[in-house]
Amino acid sequence: MKKTAFLLTLFLSQFAMAQDSTATVSPLSLKKNEIKLDVVALITQTRFHVSYERFLKNDFSVGLSISLSASSKRKDDFDNNFNRTISEYEVNPFMRYSLSKSQRSYYFVEAFGSINGGKYKEQQRITDGSSAYYAAVEDTYTDFALGAAIGYKLYLADKFGIEIFVGGAKNLLNTDVSPKYVPRVGANFGYRF
Repeated sequence: MKKTAFLLTLFLSQFAMAQDSTATVSPLSLKKNEIKLDVVALITQTRFHVSYERFLKNDFSVGLSISLSASSKRKDDFDNNFNRTISEYEVNPFMRYSLSKSQRSYYFVEAFGSINGGKYKEQQRITDGSSAYYAAVEDTYTDFALGAAIGYKLYLADKFGIEIFVGGAKNLLNTDVSPKYVPRVGANFGYRF
């Protein structure tokens, strides 16, 4: 009787393992790359923001975002001394962790770095022979920030992604000339392959 029970247990365990190996795999878990474009920033802020994300595990990914600004309104505000700084570019390496087990829709947290740069103006005293005056002098800055963000991602038809996120970072190096904080806000539309 013990031999029969042992053989029956062995057979059932093999059958259970065979069932696990034929379980359906989500099509999203087979696609490890995604390219995204922030259409909202392009329309509202004249800012080109493109991202690449690589999925290392079902709940962990890494990526890189590049943002270039071409806003004529922000440039006019800077030229007319309404803003002291104007951001021209940003490069953001990031790491994301999914807060839910679903791969089709989930909330995530993100840690990121930001290499950002642009122009700034500062008042300087200029001496011209016997007279002196103050003028706004324009120069460039480059800084590095560390920050975090939270967001939500949804996939349609196992390949088209929609994500929204919000967060921020604090510049660490040239805080006397660069902006103190760097926002990270976006609404990306992507393609996963």
